[in-house]
Amino acid sequence: MKSNLLQKTSSVAFRDGSTIAIQRALEELERQATIRVHDGFSEMNFTLGVMNSLLVTYVFSAFPQHLWLLYLFEAAIIFPLIIKFLMQSTPERKIAYLLDFCWVMNIAGVLSLFFLFAGRANVSNELRYQVFLAAYGTACGPLLGATGLLSFVSLIFHHIHSMASVFIHFFPPLLFYILRWQGDLVTDAWPNTFHLDYDVVFFPNRSMDGVSHNFTGTVFGNTVIAYFCWFIPYCCWQWFIGLDLPTTSRKTLETHNEGMNHDDGGESSSAPSDTTAGTCSYSCYDTVFHKNMRHGLCVKIGSVFWGRSVEESQRQMALNQFEKRDFVVYMTCHVLSALTSLLVLGYLCHVSKYIHGFFLVALLVICTWRGARRYTYYGTQMYVDILKKSFEAELNHIP
Repeated sequence: MKSNLLQKTSSVAFRDGSTIAIQRALEELERQATIRVHDGFSEMNFTLGVMNSLLVTYVFSAFPQHLWLLYLFEAAIIFPLIIKFLMQSTPERKIAYLLDFCWVMNIAGVLSLFFLFAGRANVSNELRYQVFLAAYGTACGPLLGATGLLSFVSLIFHHIHSMASVFIHFFPPLLFYILRWQGDLVTDAWPNTFHLDYDVVFFPNRSMDGVSHNFTGTVFGNTVIAYFCWFIPYCCWQWFIGLDLPTTSRKTLETHNEGMNHDDGGESSSAPSDTTAGTCSYSCYDTVFHKNMRHGLCVKIGSVFWGRSVEESQRQMALNQFEKRDFVVYMTCHVLSALTSLLVLGYLCHVSKYIHGFFLVALLVICTWRGARRYTYYGTQMYVDILKKSFEAELNHIP
């Protein structure tokens, strides 16, 4: 008899569970459903996401010379949608995410293509050449590397943020496969817009015939310059504003709450403040640095570089307040990752179109696999986790 009791499963515990546990499970299921709906989980959004992927594949294979137009068209749709999504995100508004490197480079790329098309006669060939080298290295280096490194770059067809991440990371190296290796098709179709018969040199060098290639005028040099044109202003903004942005928002919330308490006769509210959890509901803004630190990077940096205790790192994560020395390590790793991806991935893409194509196919498989894992979780493991958590007390008390 005792052995039979020990063999009780979670389904038996569910039947024997209390009404309170059942209610907890139903409430959590409803909460998860609300989150999915807020993220855009619907038949329409899923259909649009799948059809868009098919459209990009079709244009890439059948009309590669017009792929740049599809890039501009999709950017004109995705950028306003993602701005709205980031502004309406809760508990923190995530609009500052657009200051991150990948977003800034894509915005610059869209503007460059637009002015290249609209101001054809006013753009010199030398400027076209220099911009092309910087954009080519950025797309096939840091953006291509980020596609493989960042787990949130995944084909989750209904989710605008995930699809936008795929767009800004995967579409540029896809586009430059055409501009670099099928440039004659693009030039023939758009002779007044593109001049792609460039002598693309990756590293600064001095050739045997005496022709020198300085730091500028090469893929490596122009890409590094473009990177630090973003890096220096971004570090200054983070150092003086961004690092304290969530804290400043919390101070605004605390001042607001103190004013409300004063109006109520000076009695403090018995409800716990959101600031104790590091989040807020009143004009609170987030950054990519804070998000990555909260997701475990704070613990790793603290233990590896400073010997900081896990408890202290978790306290900083809960308060969403991090040390400036952590930011220095974070941005140093960012520089090293960008340069490494440029030197390895960017150079290999420069050497051979087959290697470039292989990277694209491999990353497409990775992004699809990540999306499949997420949908598998939605359909199976998520509900198991909810039920186990809701019936944890009942399961622990099984004799």
